[in-house]
Amino acid sequence: MTTEIAPQPDQGRTVRHATVLLPQPRGVVPPVTARRMRRALLGYAAAWLLGLLPALLGAGPAFVALGLGVVLPGGGLLATGHPLWALAAAVVFVLSLAVWWFAAPVVLPPLVWLAAAVVSACTAGAQPVPMWRVAVVAAMAPVLLVAAHLVHRVRHAAQVRTGRALNARLAGVQFAVTGPPALATDLPVAESSPEDLARLRYALDLALQPLEEFDGFTHLDQYREAALRYQLNALSYGVAMSQFTRTPAFTGYLAEAQANAITKMLQRRVWGYWARENAWGNLSPRRDPVANRENIMLTGFHGLMVGMFETLNDDRFSRTGGLTYRWSDTEAYAHDFGALAASIHRNMAGSDYTLFPCEPNWVYSICNTYGLNTLVSHDRLHGTGYVPDIIGRLRDAYETEFLRPDGRIIGIRAGHLGLSWNFWASPSIQLNTAYWLHAGLPEIAQRTWWLLRENQLTLDGARLALPFSSSNRLDPGDYTLGRDTFGLVAVTMAAREIGDEEYAAAAQATLDEREPVASADGAHRYAEASGLANLYGVLGRFGRSSGMRDLLTHGAPEAWRTGPHLAGAAYPDVLVARAVTDGRALDLTLLPGGGPVRTALALDRLTPHRTYTTSGALADTVTADADGHALVEVDLGGRLEIRVH
Repeated sequence: MTTEIAPQPDQGRTVRHATVLLPQPRGVVPPVTARRMRRALLGYAAAWLLGLLPALLGAGPAFVALGLGVVLPGGGLLATGHPLWALAAAVVFVLSLAVWWFAAPVVLPPLVWLAAAVVSACTAGAQPVPMWRVAVVAAMAPVLLVAAHLVHRVRHAAQVRTGRALNARLAGVQFAVTGPPALATDLPVAESSPEDLARLRYALDLALQPLEEFDGFTHLDQYREAALRYQLNALSYGVAMSQFTRTPAFTGYLAEAQANAITKMLQRRVWGYWARENAWGNLSPRRDPVANRENIMLTGFHGLMVGMFETLNDDRFSRTGGLTYRWSDTEAYAHDFGALAASIHRNMAGSDYTLFPCEPNWVYSICNTYGLNTLVSHDRLHGTGYVPDIIGRLRDAYETEFLRPDGRIIGIRAGHLGLSWNFWASPSIQLNTAYWLHAGLPEIAQRTWWLLRENQLTLDGARLALPFSSSNRLDPGDYTLGRDTFGLVAVTMAAREIGDEEYAAAAQATLDEREPVASADGAHRYAEASGLANLYGVLGRFGRSSGMRDLLTHGAPEAWRTGPHLAGAAYPDVLVARAVTDGRALDLTLLPGGGPVRTALALDRLTPHRTYTTSGALADTVTADADGHALVEVDLGGRLEIRVH
């Protein structure tokens, strides 16, 4: 149920109020997932029957052991009297599933399964395999499958009851979905504190080093969350958000930092993982990371970096070849922003889930929010119609295939099997998904936040805590288990975006009180948290109510795109705490990055040959040249306000 209301005069923007209930489940297993599970079960049933044939036909012990090894990983070893070997085979098989999830080698579990079967055939001996052992091995998988189904039904029924109780409460809740601002002055532009700027400097120092260097980044693997690409993503998002909410009339080193992060993504050391994953996950030799199917963990995440950058700066990455992924001196794949968006749309339109895999087989609900956000920004910037074409199906998928009856978003499904697990329905997953869904599916995002606030998060005075669990204590940026630092960072992001400043401030205060700070050349970071956690901390710190939604869905107002603006300032001598234009005047707040300094500020988008009055600068006036450029000198020894009008 949704109700439109008139623009609120104090904000100059429309607000749509909506009551958003949890949907009625479409069966114990959602329809698309059920189809995939049936297909997988039919495939296994055929293998199960084939594996039993040697025993039923009275074949020799080696063939019986081989067949039972096909029936169950390690089954042949168990049937031939090697229980410890069978246990070892089962453990190795489970580990192969973990590796499959970690790095997508789809061939690994079948190879381990078959290898155990071959070993059982080679060690079977001459004695016939007793039929009771055949029966035990044959029954194990069906019994386990039936037990798993019964457990799922019991849990599903409990979740349905919880969902009904939650809907009784949700019926009285209305969520506010903001529309576009009428004027630039309707969007708040805050001033960064010295601590805000110190946190931003951590991201800037990483981004402004030479393109070939990655000093200060975490180097563990290139497959999971600690990969370089995810650090570059978070870095770019945080800097872009700081530009949008604090300094929309300043490009300079903020634009350079984002452009550097986008360009670093084009290096083989960052995107080359895909050649391996596509080979062992899709059995394809193609290395192109965009033209191939799947791979939203690159196209969606990289595309969002570009969409945010282009909204605030320029369209260099939308030009032909603007995003060229180079494999070697003789092999490169020339793409652009449009190619990333087209790839995402093609994959979503061609998937029965609409959501599609981040990497071969594994469909993550959060990864697909980045793809949706790429399409949202591309539609606005380039007039494409990707989002209207898929948004209905995407909403339905999030509400059925990727939602539990109790309102928890399902974080992952195995594309081939349809399976998921509770670890990926934890509050940390919910928080991040709610944040990134707010631009494209705001009602689902706000309902998710409400459910978390009401049922999962604990506010004790001005401090906040997440439920105690391993998933909430995991720092995905370096895979360490400890405090809930990354989860609290996610709270600052989601709460601030939804507009719940009480919870955002409590999470930030908890972090600031508890986490030791490391300082280097004026840059601050949480000393015991990963780089990824720190970079997302920048994003959360600079967010505001509907900040990401405004940036992606509505973009920068016309006055911000055309009015006088600060094009350049020396970093780190000049820290820009606030920069905003109303289309005619430019207002700046600057802080020194070190000691007192006399420096020049580069202005542009001035009216050619017009003389402007300045306050706070060394000269009282400045005259623009024929291109609308000018230099303004300032003495910067402390906080300094400058106005050019």
